[in-house]
Amino acid sequence: MPFFATPTVWIVDDDEDDQLFIRSAFQEESPSIQVLCLRDGEELLSILAKCAELPLLILLDINMPRKDGFETLQELRSVATYAQLPVVMLTTSSEPEDIQRCISLGANHFLTKPLTYEQLRDMVQALRKNWELT
Repeated sequence: MPFFATPTVWIVDDDEDDQLFIRSAFQEESPSIQVLCLRDGEELLSILAKCAELPLLILLDINMPRKDGFETLQELRSVATYAQLPVVMLTTSSEPEDIQRCISLGANHFLTKPLTYEQLRDMVQALRKNWELT
């Protein structure tokens, strides 16, 4: 398992293009932030169980194979060690039902994936500031 010095952001998303764009935006806006990309909730939970240091922020997609974002968030919040981990849902959905469900399951925030790279960079700047990642 790779070692990352803090601060770390973990992106959990099965779309490799989205992972690449988000990672690139973090590298451009704040090169000191280490980013780990994971494919789904099962991979996230497996790596969390083995890591020595928890991430400072998890960006979690809803629609993923094996274990989706709803199931993953529910499991995270049911384990005392992970219950306070900051989780921002970052998804293509903007449906009020999805937003409400994520918040009721314990998400700290809900964001719809930006449509442009410029918007993505702005989002990364806001995440850095709001979660004190630098």
